[in-house]
Amino acid sequence: MAVIDVDTHWETAAFAPGAHPLGPWLDRFPADGVERLAYGVAGDLLRALPADRRPDGRTMLPALVRMAEERGGPIILHPEHDSTSAERVAWMDRVGIDHCLVNPGGYWQMLDYLGPDRAAAVSRCNDYLAERLADHADRLHGVAVVDLSDLAGAAAELERARERGHRAFFLYTVNGRPPGPVPPGHPDWDVVWAAATGLGMVASIHIGNTAADFTGWADIGWDRPGGGGIGALTRLANTQRIHVAQNLLVSMLYGGVFDRHPDLTVVLEEMKIGWLPWFVDACTRQALPSPGLGDWPYQAGGGEMLRRNVKITPLPGLGDVEALDVLVRLPEMCLFSSDYPHMEGNADPIDVYQPALDRLDADLRDRFLGGNAAEVFARTGDPL
Repeated sequence: MAVIDVDTHWETAAFAPGAHPLGPWLDRFPADGVERLAYGVAGDLLRALPADRRPDGRTMLPALVRMAEERGGPIILHPEHDSTSAERVAWMDRVGIDHCLVNPGGYWQMLDYLGPDRAAAVSRCNDYLAERLADHADRLHGVAVVDLSDLAGAAAELERARERGHRAFFLYTVNGRPPGPVPPGHPDWDVVWAAATGLGMVASIHIGNTAADFTGWADIGWDRPGGGGIGALTRLANTQRIHVAQNLLVSMLYGGVFDRHPDLTVVLEEMKIGWLPWFVDACTRQALPSPGLGDWPYQAGGGEMLRRNVKITPLPGLGDVEALDVLVRLPEMCLFSSDYPHMEGNADPIDVYQPALDRLDADLRDRFLGGNAAEVFARTGDPL
């Protein structure tokens, strides 16, 4: 049984001159790294604050600023790391991982600044990552970025990215809304879903791509007498990720995407895990016929489609202490990941689950570590 890690990252401490995948647009991004970091952590909330009440990056992230001052280095959230394909495969061999899905580095979040240039930029990002994984493309599988404001263009980019070795792609929202005029459950999106399943690719809802709409909610008086200060504001910024992910999922479920594309898979990454059993149960009940809701329009039930088409990966470093309990309850939905090399990940990601992992039924343990992920790709006709 192959062990498959569905959430790792490709990070670069410093780009060589001319090597940055977003090089043509660097002048559009905040010059100060801490401002880019604050955007990644809380950009959706900051946009919803009045300009005169919007904290700068150093105000927003005082603990990271203090840590940087104490060690004499840059203001960073994750330890600096220079990824190479040889380094990544050596780590995989050391901890017992056979395949990794590899997300783009933090530069992908800067795509939000580019507007109509996003389409050109995503192609550069996908090429950059593919080139760096090429030496071990049999084990390192890139995660593509696309421009979902142009659905036909996104499908074409998926085809191009798959030719370069990518096996997954990011979904995203724009201030809590779909990137284009219709949500992902609409049949207009079928061109994307058909491309994904035909190409053997999965869709990923990853933290950092679920921007929420904080309009009317952002100004909690954090800087006023009696307010909670910047710590309260930062925490508020991270309360809506799951809600946005649920919006994406229910759009696809009730819009019939999983009925029309039964081989499609959506993977939730760094989205917590404890809420999922309740969500599946709620959608199971909502699929039952009732006088108020009427008949269910699809052959498979709501919970049945979620169990088949949606997967989730826990992250103990992000607080998913109930990970294995959810695995027992939803054995077909849980996938293994490390989040390597990020701080909330673990450099020995299998051992972090011990000894509880070894106490599980062997079949359940194998499904978690790789069997479920292998099935996801195999049912598209293009196994890893």
